Amino acid sequence: MDNNLLNIILETTYTLSQYKKRVKVLNSYLSGKFFQAIKNTENLNLEESKWLENLPKEFLDSFNKDNLSTLMTNLNSQIDKTPILTLYLPFEAQDEVLDQIGQKVRNTFGANFLIDIKYNPSLIAGCGLSWKGIYKDYSLHQKITERRLPILQSFKKFLR
Repeated sequence: MDNNLLNIILETTYTLSQYKKRVKVLNSYLSGKFFQAIKNTENLNLEESKWLENLPKEFLDSFNKDNLSTLMTNLNSQIDKTPILTLYLPFEAQDEVLDQIGQKVRNTFGANFLIDIKYNPSLIAGCGLSWKGIYKDYSLHQKITERRLPILQSFKKFLR
């Protein structure tokens, strides 16, 4: 059952930070619902309340006062077992762009997958990827660095 809960969250959650935020929002919402008689999403921003409203009824019904803490602990611990691709970008991506990247990664690598986005302004026109401790740089900056000597030599021809 717990793995099914994770899969439901991962259907529309693409990044590690988004996952952590959504589990926190879910916990806060359900805690309010069960222990403080708060049954609406007034205290949430539009994105958070929209996400909660789009969750299947069966998903929300699987939580109750007795199992909330256990299920939340399991959701938080399962993230350690979820494959994470670290993506280094030279810009701070908007949520729409992150969703597009996330959908492409899911289509390529599978549904049980998250992306950890890192900002690296030293990259130029490309990105870096880190998977299982192996880093690959696919940026223009890396290509220039690899071909530094031939580029400098070609410029020296014009200085003569």
